[in-house]
Amino acid sequence: MADPRDACGVLGLYGVRGAAPMATLGLHALQHRGQESAGIVTGHNGSLFCRKGMGLVAQVFSGSEGSSLPGEIAVGHVRYSTAGGSSLANAQPLVGRYLGGEVAVAHNGTLAAGAALSEALARKGALFQTTTDTELFLHLLAQEQAASESAVAAMLAHAGPAFAAIFLFPDKMIAARDPWGFRPLVLGRLGKGYAVASETCAFDQMGAVYEREIRPGEMVIFDDGGCRSRCFGDSGGVTARCLLEHIYFARPDSVVFGATPHVVRWQSGVVLAGEFPLEADLVVAIPDSGVSAAMGFASALGLPVERGLIRNHYVGRSFIAPGPEARAMAVRMKHNVVREVVRGRRVVLVDDSLIRGTTTATLSRDLRDAGATEVHLRIACPPTRHPCLYGVDFPRREELLAHRYSLQEIQERLHMDSLGYLSLDGLAGIFGAERDSFCTACWTGNYPV
Repeated sequence: MADPRDACGVLGLYGVRGAAPMATLGLHALQHRGQESAGIVTGHNGSLFCRKGMGLVAQVFSGSEGSSLPGEIAVGHVRYSTAGGSSLANAQPLVGRYLGGEVAVAHNGTLAAGAALSEALARKGALFQTTTDTELFLHLLAQEQAASESAVAAMLAHAGPAFAAIFLFPDKMIAARDPWGFRPLVLGRLGKGYAVASETCAFDQMGAVYEREIRPGEMVIFDDGGCRSRCFGDSGGVTARCLLEHIYFARPDSVVFGATPHVVRWQSGVVLAGEFPLEADLVVAIPDSGVSAAMGFASALGLPVERGLIRNHYVGRSFIAPGPEARAMAVRMKHNVVREVVRGRRVVLVDDSLIRGTTTATLSRDLRDAGATEVHLRIACPPTRHPCLYGVDFPRREELLAHRYSLQEIQERLHMDSLGYLSLDGLAGIFGAERDSFCTACWTGNYPV
């Protein structure tokens, strides 16, 4: 697939000795959520200290760089650009100064009303230094002219969806999630201090203990008095957690929205096998994102899972390459067929999702060239037909394969002997009583906000 991109990973630490090097460890665990830039801001003796740059965490914080940032409070960020381009100016955390003092913000998500907010703030004289919607938080906070909890709560209530954000002041930290809960944010303990992150895998890396999710519409304040909670907004009973976190974005070993993505993906493969069974010789996952679903699919049908495709992890993602020919070449650089595994056999390819289809079409031809007698495709989510407004950077609607073509046409264009997508009912059924608490707009076109 041409990968959809998530809006980033955020991390916050309060009351943790050596907060900056510890934050670096946590950001390594969140690297899958953003690979364009990385940054850390710390608070110490009434001032903020910042280091950020373009590239991976290991490149930005090589050697002792970052370890020299003082303080026991830190906020960190890894970024993909969804609103705003890829540039150092847009790298986060963003740091600003206003009448209330200094503040840094790290944000995961996209503010759906960002354009309208920008216009309204510009009319009031706001001057923007970046092209990312995260800067809107700084301007909205400046309108409040204070750093009090009430000022932050008022600003968050005005921001709208979608965000999981961490604000760092020189003497305190505030973590918040929008009232609909689109993006994940979890709370934990690290020694005598506290940790906040997009996913629990960051806690595992740092040795923190997971306590709970930060609730939709909740802001958690960390200061000398400890940790306390405050509600800042109400969605009217509507919860819209991004289901793509379970299907694609989150690391399989994390706990996201109260469940483990590997288990959810494995179960999706089982349900998919029930909806689209077939006779075949082996199941091959499109690595790495399709592995868990492939295991469940194969288990349900009693088929072996084999490594028919090997992924080169040192090649950039195929969606970056301009034009279809360049993307096809990037796919061949990223995946290679194990000929002895697929030769003379009926192969079922399993992936988590299907966006442009560039990767899948190339792999189908490569498998047949390697001697596969049949190639079937099973996708562990419904057809993606609509763009996301809340922090997932899909291609344009016109580039979405399922928006342009019928399922039969997709099967033919991808050179597949058969094609099956997991139904929305099948996917939602995995979550039982919580099935209606997720956003499914990219499949249904029904936007919750």
